[in-house]
Amino acid sequence: MKNSLLTNRQKQEIEKLIKEEKLSEVISILEKIKTQHAGTAKTQDKRYVIKYIVKNISENSADQEKDFFNTAIFFCKRKEDVAKEIGISLIWKAYNYNPEEVKAYLIKIANDPNWEVREYAGNAFANINLHNKDIYKTMLKWTKHPSENVRRAVVFSTLGLRKKETLSKAFSILERLMSDSSNYVKKNLGPFILGSYFGNKFPAETLMELRKWSKLKDVNVRWNVIMAFNNSFGNNHPEKALSILKYFTSEVDPGLKRALGSTLRILSKHHPKSVDKFKLKHMVHAPK
Repeated sequence: MKNSLLTNRQKQEIEKLIKEEKLSEVISILEKIKTQHAGTAKTQDKRYVIKYIVKNISENSADQEKDFFNTAIFFCKRKEDVAKEIGISLIWKAYNYNPEEVKAYLIKIANDPNWEVREYAGNAFANINLHNKDIYKTMLKWTKHPSENVRRAVVFSTLGLRKKETLSKAFSILERLMSDSSNYVKKNLGPFILGSYFGNKFPAETLMELRKWSKLKDVNVRWNVIMAFNNSFGNNHPEKALSILKYFTSEVDPGLKRALGSTLRILSKHHPKSVDKFKLKHMVHAPK
């Protein structure tokens, strides 16, 4: 299937409607080309609309934050999933205009029943963390939010802090979520955000944190440490990964044994000799 389903004529019509502030008609066009997979328009087409809205406000608005806020709220209040995705992709730009209202919509969209809408919320959490220093304390608070969907979005917020100067803040947020028992949070934390994103960009700093966390007894923390190597990060640093994984070879918890077995299988695909040597030295039987 093509990456874009919008015709040139539809794109021209969308640009015209955005200039005329006829945003409901923009949604109608996108609704006509939504896919069965997620029930919304293709990503490239939504990005086209978002890009043109940003361009129009940036070039023509006398009060950009106000206009970004009003436009985002219009979309966020709609029932269509595509509208909520566009709205949350814009609302972080209006944080300084109305911080409390923006935070309320971040929570609302992060909790949406549609998984794809929640993906867009995760991106918004990252962007707002990147561009607004004072949201950091709110993210720390939200690590204890009752909704696992919100806590999962907070995991994604750390991508906005994936810079040398803000790395300690990112790890502080992640550390508070390492013990989270939600499977939805865990599968996005250890093997994805922590390993794939932070480990691959900041291997030395991430390894230091993982070594520290490996001393903790919490079963969820330990699962996240093991699974942080279940990806290219582990394959890129096999010996260092194994030097931490050795702390988990005597685990009796079934979930941790499965996690270790899975991670060792991933490492073994690219480093079979190192993994075989590791098993002979540290394990009587390889985990199943």
